[in-house]
Amino acid sequence: MRSGFNAASAYLKQLAKTVKRPIQRAFLFGLVKTLAIIVQLWAVARLAHDTFVGEQALLQQYPTLISLGLASLLRVYAGWQREQAQQRAASDALQAARQQLTERWQQQLQQGQRLAAADGSLALEPIDALHGYFSRYLVLQYLTVFSPLLILSVCFWLNPVVGLLLLISGPVIPLFMALIGIGAERLSQQHAQQNFALSRSFTDKLRNLATLQLFAATDTAVDDVAAAGERYRQATMSTLKVAFLSSAVLEFFASVAIAGVALYVGFGLLGYISWLGADQLTLFSGLLVLLLAPEYFAPLRQFAQSYHDRAAALGAATLLCEHQPKQTLSPVTTAASSEHIAWQRLSVTLTPNMQLHYPPAQWRCNTLVVISGPSGSGKTTLLRALLGQAPYTGELSMPAPMSATTGRAYFAQQPYIKPGSIRANLNLFGQYHDQQLQQALAAVALTPLLAQLADGLDTHIGERGVGLSGGERRRLALARCLLAQRPLLIADEPTENLDPASAAVIRQQLRELTDKGCTVVVASHDPELQRMADHHYVIGCKEQDHA
Repeated sequence: MRSGFNAASAYLKQLAKTVKRPIQRAFLFGLVKTLAIIVQLWAVARLAHDTFVGEQALLQQYPTLISLGLASLLRVYAGWQREQAQQRAASDALQAARQQLTERWQQQLQQGQRLAAADGSLALEPIDALHGYFSRYLVLQYLTVFSPLLILSVCFWLNPVVGLLLLISGPVIPLFMALIGIGAERLSQQHAQQNFALSRSFTDKLRNLATLQLFAATDTAVDDVAAAGERYRQATMSTLKVAFLSSAVLEFFASVAIAGVALYVGFGLLGYISWLGADQLTLFSGLLVLLLAPEYFAPLRQFAQSYHDRAAALGAATLLCEHQPKQTLSPVTTAASSEHIAWQRLSVTLTPNMQLHYPPAQWRCNTLVVISGPSGSGKTTLLRALLGQAPYTGELSMPAPMSATTGRAYFAQQPYIKPGSIRANLNLFGQYHDQQLQQALAAVALTPLLAQLADGLDTHIGERGVGLSGGERRRLALARCLLAQRPLLIADEPTENLDPASAAVIRQQLRELTDKGCTVVVASHDPELQRMADHHYVIGCKEQDHA
């Protein structure tokens, strides 16, 4: 278990390096806010002293009033800037975590490993559990030290006894929080694991629902999901118990310390005690230390709350580290080329004991390449290798812009259409203006359809494109590829089972894409596409070039 925590800590530190700048900015504004609070409370204490003891009119104390106003504005501004920086850090860190997870999944595919459907849940709650760690904990672990020190120095200057009381009581809280946090880390790890187990159990049962019904095992499946849910509930309640316990410990010690300061100041001002500098207290100094005492514990309170964010992040990071892919195959060898896509001795791994071998090929860039062959000959597998989603051996070369994941677009036979508006589906991989969206839709002959829809681009599409015909769904996906403007477009049977009008539009756009500098690689049985191709690569036969 300790090794798991070490790996999780290393994972979080690695992510923290990507957000170092916003964390430093948040820390700086946190210190500025603390200084503003000190000045603000100083102004309040000074106003009270000069009004009640010095018997000065409030309007005569305009320098102090101006200081109070400026400090209040600075406190609000610094707090807002700190919050913005923390949210930026959390957003960037979560984006980096999702990017790493996506790269791991791609690596697993390249190594011939299958992805379980439940693995998709790793991109949801486990990564979301990292939010509090980067938006609160990272900054507070520094502010918990430096902000109380600033306030403590002022309290020592005003009255050494009050400073000593705060100095003694302050470290007690982090000490108890650390002791409680040891158990919180273990419980948070169990909570994250039970959450993933529940998602995996439910997903597996859902995917095999027909089989369960066939063998009359639905009741057993329901019991399994219920048992997983009960384990998740128990893990959640155990985590909450620790959270309530730590909050109670914090409030107890903070309240006792503040009460001790209040008693000392009160007895000193009333003249009941005269030792240890109590007789030197004034309304100004006594009120100021009383106002500063809660602010001294405020960072500690916030840190206590964020400590559970750390525990949750460690639990989630442990889960994410456990699902890193193992290196089972040698890395893919990809050479760079400036003008061609080519390969030699290319073998794509289907299973550890089965490979498909492809004859050498070389295609010019900015051309239309059609790959054909009998069903089951390996066309789609070859496309997956070009996409970087299938493990292979041999040498595959392509221009550097196409080698990057962001340099390739995939036009699937059954394109992904999410439930949402037409605009949301077109903006799935980027944000475009409505004029750009309309131009892309016009290119794929969907303008008449858009004109018929009352809500236009805001028209809602159901799951898997319900509400659109097969040709409309495929043309919508092609419009998305046109907007992306990637240097390499890979398409799998783009015209199969389409009406002649839709197929003609898709052929025309694939041809026009090459005129705009895009390289288009298509796996297709379509004879029209084969006649249009600059290169016709037939699986198992000699490559044919067309002028």
